[in-house]
Amino acid sequence: MLSLNFIRNFYISFIIKFFGILVVFLLFNNGCSSNTGEFNKSASFLYEQIIISVADGNLEKADGYFNSLQSEHIASPLIGEALIILAKAHMDNNEHLLAGFFANEYKIRFSNIKNVDYMAFLNIEANYYAFGSYTKDQGFINDNISETSNFIALNKQNKYLPYIRHILTIFKLTQLEINKEIIRIYNIKDKYTAKEKYEQKNKELGVNDIEFIPSSIPWYVKIFSW
Repeated sequence: MLSLNFIRNFYISFIIKFFGILVVFLLFNNGCSSNTGEFNKSASFLYEQIIISVADGNLEKADGYFNSLQSEHIASPLIGEALIILAKAHMDNNEHLLAGFFANEYKIRFSNIKNVDYMAFLNIEANYYAFGSYTKDQGFINDNISETSNFIALNKQNKYLPYIRHILTIFKLTQLEINKEIIRIYNIKDKYTAKEKYEQKNKELGVNDIEFIPSSIPWYVKIFSW
């Protein structure tokens, strides 16, 4: 005859095993459910989620959806469109390394005779968005003025030339402001030769006749900038 202790221990052991199996089943089931929520989605669904995430300002989430798109749908034509969207979104968000990455990926994978004009414009636009405080990026501005001017001279048929010229003008106006500030300082210090040198540089920029609203720089920024 079975003892009371044996029966009790048997039931306790059975209950522990039962709940152990139940927990494992629930964890496995939840894992499968979450996977079906993240994977096996159509290219159009993932592309739509990229657009929604960009509109919501969640670029990290948008990048994640892009990774799924390119992993699960390697031949989808939507990948090229998504790369452009993410490059522009990261530009607007001042995340220039990521913007450059997506723009370069597009150039490597999708550049052709039909979009070569746009790719050139995209690279110039990325540089335009890349500079922050003009008082700290003088070399960068000078380089871009030189490179963009050379590009315009050698690519007269580029259909994005009006936009590229506009970007060049903005770089030149920025340089004009820098030079005017330098001229002001040299004037205070009675360094007239150096002052005349920068006045000549401003003439060579060719934008003296353009009316524009000067940048507003707080006094506490000026202290550390000059």
